[in-house]
Amino acid sequence: MRPIQTLSKKIEMDKLKMDTIADKMLGNLSSKQLGLELSSIFRNRNLTPLFQPIIDLKSRLIYGHEALIRGPINSSLHSPIDLFQAAEKSGCLFEMDWLARSTAIASFQQQQSDDLLFINITVNSIMARGHRQGMTLDCLHELGVPVDKVVIEITELQPVEDFNLFIESINHYRKMGFKVALDDLGGGYNGLRLWSELRPDFVKIDKHFVLGIAQSKDKRHFIESIKTLAEGLNTKLVAEGIETEEDLCVIEDIGVDYVQGFLFRRPEPKVQPKLHYEWPNTNPSPTLHDYSNELAAILIETESVDPLSPVHWVSQLLHKNNHLDFIPVVEDKTVLGMVWRRELMDLLAQRYGHDLHHRKPISKFMDRQPIVVDIHTPVETLSRLITDHKNNHRGDAFIITKYNQYAGCGRFLDLLRLITDLKIRNAQYANPLSGLPGNVPIQKQLQNLIHQKRGFCVFYIDIDHFKAYNDYYSYEQGDDVIRLVSHLVQDSAQRADDFIGHIGGDDFILIRTKTDSFVEVCDVLLDRFNTQVKTLYSAEDIKNGGIQSQNREGETQRFPIMSLSIGVLVVPPGLIEHQQKLASLATKAKKQAKHSGGNTWALLNALDA
Repeated sequence: MRPIQTLSKKIEMDKLKMDTIADKMLGNLSSKQLGLELSSIFRNRNLTPLFQPIIDLKSRLIYGHEALIRGPINSSLHSPIDLFQAAEKSGCLFEMDWLARSTAIASFQQQQSDDLLFINITVNSIMARGHRQGMTLDCLHELGVPVDKVVIEITELQPVEDFNLFIESINHYRKMGFKVALDDLGGGYNGLRLWSELRPDFVKIDKHFVLGIAQSKDKRHFIESIKTLAEGLNTKLVAEGIETEEDLCVIEDIGVDYVQGFLFRRPEPKVQPKLHYEWPNTNPSPTLHDYSNELAAILIETESVDPLSPVHWVSQLLHKNNHLDFIPVVEDKTVLGMVWRRELMDLLAQRYGHDLHHRKPISKFMDRQPIVVDIHTPVETLSRLITDHKNNHRGDAFIITKYNQYAGCGRFLDLLRLITDLKIRNAQYANPLSGLPGNVPIQKQLQNLIHQKRGFCVFYIDIDHFKAYNDYYSYEQGDDVIRLVSHLVQDSAQRADDFIGHIGGDDFILIRTKTDSFVEVCDVLLDRFNTQVKTLYSAEDIKNGGIQSQNREGETQRFPIMSLSIGVLVVPPGLIEHQQKLASLATKAKKQAKHSGGNTWALLNALDA
């Protein structure tokens, strides 16, 4: 580690550099023009940068920090909105924006953080007359901050007037090596247009659409649409305003990439390496093939290193263990990153590489975004995670944790062999039409939950009026209905421990160990089916509201458009000991939903049955 006196000296030198740059920048501003409060802020550099972590939901580790500026405490300009509005009225918006930016960069660098830094730049500032290109880059060079560690976050306070000039200005930042984020999507003036024209690396969803999403179907639909757009435009999403665990669960289910909010940490002057929130230490139930045991079978108990370990010590460890291609970086059993043999050796092989870096802490050179999974993660979930990282992962291994603590590593090749074996072993149990697990694995899954005495929730899903549709149209079109429901149920099951099965015919089952999220699952499933099933009818039948077909007694009868009936059975921990009782109660819940007229769900708590 760097001695305290050396670090203090560097901080003083950095501050001197910043004061010199600021003096040149602000020399043309007069006190009369600015007023007392603004003059004092500029004269004393009286701005306080706060930092709030941004979390990668795949690794559940800190990915970066957003710098947020505050004016003097007990001042009318303490709020950033008031501060920048006052600066704009006084004609010094660009100077204030730059002072805030440079202050944040200096503070971040002094704290020796290796994470990404998100800094805000207002549209108004970029378009201001005083705007000069290259100053941010000069500031980074002066302080020794790599440009690829900084994300320019574009904030809209007013509409963009000269759109072409604005895009040209932002692209200038990108050419210099900056990443770009679009802030507060849905809360600005030109959000979607800016997104399509700018093609940013990140889009931050305004907190209005995140707060309370667990209770709002409309907000969920909005963010699901944004997620679809992001995938098509190769953009990563950041959900702002995460304040409750319920909202976090929905955001995770949708597949948003990153999150930030008070649930994890409030903005603070110091860059904090740890979060206030910890994901529940749940032990997800084994799914179709006892996946928890399968993943444990490929676990390699690899030695880990401390983040402060010197580079030369880690390189010697790799030399002594030629079979090691990677070493996890772990502090107090918490995973921080991964060191890849090839990357470290290439670094040290460069001219002066060893002399320059051998005493530095290994944390400076570790991969901060390795794939990290819990040991109970289903193999299929891990496979999707690796596929999602296809353009990001830097090695051929992943890290395995148990109860959020480091357990070991696994190799991609071993995982591939495991998946192949599982597919061959269990193909006989899959329903040929839907591809979902059939009755044998369903019974095995339920028996596992009963044996473990865990609480869980069973969704028994049935298609109303399916036989009439199948007889009236054709078996081929009936198969399309089955596939539709299969896809919809799979889309509604995003949690790692969700289990989906096809009982047979038009009956499906979803098993979830989280027992307090059934309302949203049912509402979303019913709403989507109600919308999409109409595409499987002719225009005339849609107009007539249904079809004429024969019932089970062979009599002609009018049948409405197909709908779903969902019986929801909540099973408290350890209450049921036999599958027969479980099946009886689930069927009872489904019948209650069907008796309500279809296109609805009914709840039955096993405790009350």
